[in-house]
Amino acid sequence: MALITRFRTPAGIMDMPVGSPFYDRWHAFLETRLNDTTPGSGGGGFYDASRTDVNVLGERHLTWMAFPRRVLLPSHRDDRNGAYVLAENRSVQDEYCEWRTERNAAGKITKVTFTCETPEYWEQLWAESRAAVVNLYRTLVSPAVVEADLRTSSGAYLRNNTWNGPNGIVHLIQSINTLNAALGLAQGSVNSAPAQDNYEITPFANTSVDPRVQLDVGSLVRKGLWVTLADPIGLYIVGYDDTGWAKPNGVPVGNYWRITRGAPGMVLRLEYKVPPGLGFVVGDIRIGGRRIEHGGQIAEHVTMAIRGLAGAMA
Repeated sequence: MALITRFRTPAGIMDMPVGSPFYDRWHAFLETRLNDTTPGSGGGGFYDASRTDVNVLGERHLTWMAFPRRVLLPSHRDDRNGAYVLAENRSVQDEYCEWRTERNAAGKITKVTFTCETPEYWEQLWAESRAAVVNLYRTLVSPAVVEADLRTSSGAYLRNNTWNGPNGIVHLIQSINTLNAALGLAQGSVNSAPAQDNYEITPFANTSVDPRVQLDVGSLVRKGLWVTLADPIGLYIVGYDDTGWAKPNGVPVGNYWRITRGAPGMVLRLEYKVPPGLGFVVGDIRIGGRRIEHGGQIAEHVTMAIRGLAGAMA
């Protein structure tokens, strides 16, 4: 496989004009965070595809559920509703996917918006063009957004601002939901010496994503393969399944999903909302006979992934 000369932005999204130095800035940002590791368990390792040429043998999606596992186990294992209530707080949505639930005056859900965009991307974009960031916020959240809402007193980008917190959602803000954390997890999983075989993992964080990445990367490296993240590097929503969901009259729902950032297979922002004029809202839909009362009920049907490549040293 030829060396990558410039890493693309997540999902190949173009928030700046073609030819903008922003794209070189993003490449440089990633290049400083990717490293060729020393061989891990089994002789394989992690490599930087912009510096090391590897004969890629295949692509592997490392997948997990968007709903935070830690709110279920152990405290709410037998209290599903309690888990749904707790999971509405973005501070516990730690599977690299966060959502915001909107309701009408009657308290029924009208829209749930999911995002898996990392804060680092928005910080890099802010450094290139504050105006571009403000315009994106106005498009995604509210036309009332002004630059002062998005910065600190020193002018730095404010990750957890009013429009990406109490009054909206744009990108991830949970403390461990960062691209740096994801890259560290992937690169750190090459050394899985304590595992006896490919069915065993060492104790890890109480999430779905961490053991998934550790198991998949570790099993590949133990085969002597070298792994990396596929370009464009990012965390993506890759699946959303409404099978068995029913309208108030019992008829199967239509397709009420809308991708607002990214593309199929590499979704960065996803909305679930019933089109106007149908006479009902999201909160009237039933999943398995139960009315949707929490965004987490939808999150259980959303699948996350990070795309990996595995191969042999050229």
